[in-house]
Amino acid sequence: MAVMGKTPVSELGMSTFGVKGLLPLSMLDWEGHLVMTIFTGGCNLRCPFCHNSALVLEHESLPEITPEMILEALTSKEGWIDGICITGGEPTINPNLADLMRFIRNLGLKIKLDTNGTRPAVLRQLLSEGLVDAVAMDIKTGFDKYPAATAVQNQDLAEKAKESIGILSRAEKEGVLEVEFRTTVVPGFVEREDVLAIANYLHDAGARRYFLQQFNPKTVMAADAGAIQPYTGEFLAELAQKATKLVPTYLRG
Repeated sequence: MAVMGKTPVSELGMSTFGVKGLLPLSMLDWEGHLVMTIFTGGCNLRCPFCHNSALVLEHESLPEITPEMILEALTSKEGWIDGICITGGEPTINPNLADLMRFIRNLGLKIKLDTNGTRPAVLRQLLSEGLVDAVAMDIKTGFDKYPAATAVQNQDLAEKAKESIGILSRAEKEGVLEVEFRTTVVPGFVEREDVLAIANYLHDAGARRYFLQQFNPKTVMAADAGAIQPYTGEFLAELAQKATKLVPTYLRG
């Protein structure tokens, strides 16, 4: 972090970036890295099982995390943090995302992006500028079920997600990006057949890692989703074992 605390904010050409939350230190958001996690506001999806609903529905009323606040938090953790994870919400709908990443790059830090993959053109731009080191992409469900899982009646979202899978898988093969694909396995929205279909698609795309995440009904966007009983650990372990025959598959949560 060569410039942390040494270069004035004004000289970095910064304004506000649409950041609505900040976790100063995390060991969970980027495997093998100790990071700060930054949350942007807003999302183009309305998944009933979303666990960050305030960032999606109430982001305009949430206070802004300023560049000065980010710098202050980074300075307090100097020597510990080696990267920043940008998550949301959905960061790729933020018009200031590239500026935020340039700001982070000016601090000499690596960047991981969490995304739903429905904005492939943004991913192309970020990759072309070398602004991102790792991407975690959420695949919401089987591609034919995207309207139900996202509460957005637009099948084009699934096609955009497929396009992003291709972009990210190729970038990883070229050695310019670390990539993981992941699905939160929510009963009623994500069934066994959906996971295996996703794993098969990832296999064909040349993906290297797929994660299945346990659903937690405690914090969700839609009240009905809070009544959903998660799959058992045994079910998920069996499903991961079947999926790993197609693409290396791991469990989280």
